Amino acid sequence: MQDPFATCRDATPILELDEIGSTNAEAMRRAASGECGPLWIKATRQTAGRGRDGRAWQSPAGNLHASLLVTLWTPPADLPKLSLLAGVALATAMAGFLPAHGSKADRPHLKWPNDLLFGNAKSAGILVETTLRAPGAFNCVLGFGANIVNAPEIPGRAVTCLANQHVETAPSQLLAAIDRALRDGFAALSTPDGFSRVRDAWLRNAHPVGTLITVNSPERSYKGRFAGLDRDGALLLKDETGSLSRIDHGDVSADDDLV
Repeated sequence: MQDPFATCRDATPILELDEIGSTNAEAMRRAASGECGPLWIKATRQTAGRGRDGRAWQSPAGNLHASLLVTLWTPPADLPKLSLLAGVALATAMAGFLPAHGSKADRPHLKWPNDLLFGNAKSAGILVETTLRAPGAFNCVLGFGANIVNAPEIPGRAVTCLANQHVETAPSQLLAAIDRALRDGFAALSTPDGFSRVRDAWLRNAHPVGTLITVNSPERSYKGRFAGLDRDGALLLKDETGSLSRIDHGDVSADDDLV
């Protein structure tokens, strides 16, 4: 995968908006109009924020709502790797604002593919969207939503924000840290063994191997022990018989207490 920042060593341009429907939708609109990026779209609030699988993402002021548009020349099979790359960038950026010697319960972890949780409570999420731009080239949008000072209520789901974890930062500060981490990640992916490094970094920031999880996919539900990631980033799940399943799409919930 080529590095979209290879010719953009200056600060990544940021389009800052007070209010918009969706930063991802705006980034895709600009891509359809010919914009190549790299370009950040950042909004104080969104009125129609989206998460994975079309879920609504509540986006009040004070939290981070931003999407990065880049153009990638890469095989289509490499596009799913962007979700793990974005997750690692988010976890890396967040780590810079956490106490250096906090307890395990104070540290966030990644839930496959790229949600960020404290314990079992979600604090941030990522939506990656791609469209074909030209043969071999793709418009890629990496959307980040992070609860900084507000934790919107979501029925049936535990949600938290950084302020609840005694983490102080501002949307602009967190975005700058994510941008730096993404630049490092894309540079790594452009090397021959780059995705192995990204995958290893994801595993270091994730729920431990052996965690009891449930995965609801479009085809069926799975339950078993998290067994890591395969070479392409798909989730590996070991059931009670020892059989290994490879899952490339689904919602993960942890049955173990992740604290």
